[in-house]
Amino acid sequence: MNQGSVIIGSHLYFVREGDVFTVPGAGVAGRNAKPGATDTSWIDLGIIKDCGVTPTREEREIFAPTPGQIRLYDVIETKRKLEYKIALQEMSPLVWELLFGTLPLTLASTQYNPLSGPTKKGWLKLQQYKQDDTLFNTVDSYCQLIVDGEVKFDDNVIAVNLTARQLHSTLNTGALA
Repeated sequence: MNQGSVIIGSHLYFVREGDVFTVPGAGVAGRNAKPGATDTSWIDLGIIKDCGVTPTREEREIFAPTPGQIRLYDVIETKRKLEYKIALQEMSPLVWELLFGTLPLTLASTQYNPLSGPTKKGWLKLQQYKQDDTLFNTVDSYCQLIVDGEVKFDDNVIAVNLTARQLHSTLNTGALA
């Protein structure tokens, strides 16, 4: 990896928990089963205005006498969390699913039942490109995906904010190019 200033364009894809995939072999997406990068089950989230990553943690401070004063001796991290904040400018069937809590929708869907679907968990793939169109960073995270806040339907470009909270999986991975 080279150090330097970059402008990064983000692209995001999602596979629902329970969706079937065929690459690298037949399987069902879940915490312990992730589709390959070329599998057709990845759903493009559309136009990404911006994408932010927020790591948080909880820690415990350990103090010890050194010798007469009590000083900070160690810090133990007890909890870790990684969240992706995503601003979309496009409505896909997946975004309608998230917004209205429906069962899975496709481009051919014409009817849905609000609040009839489960919480959306699955695999989020973040691909980031530098200003010269070269792939810079790829991250696969098993996540819970939610709409974060109100979605207004007015005479402006649609704005949908999503939050993806990474959940533990031994298959979570990242790669810098």
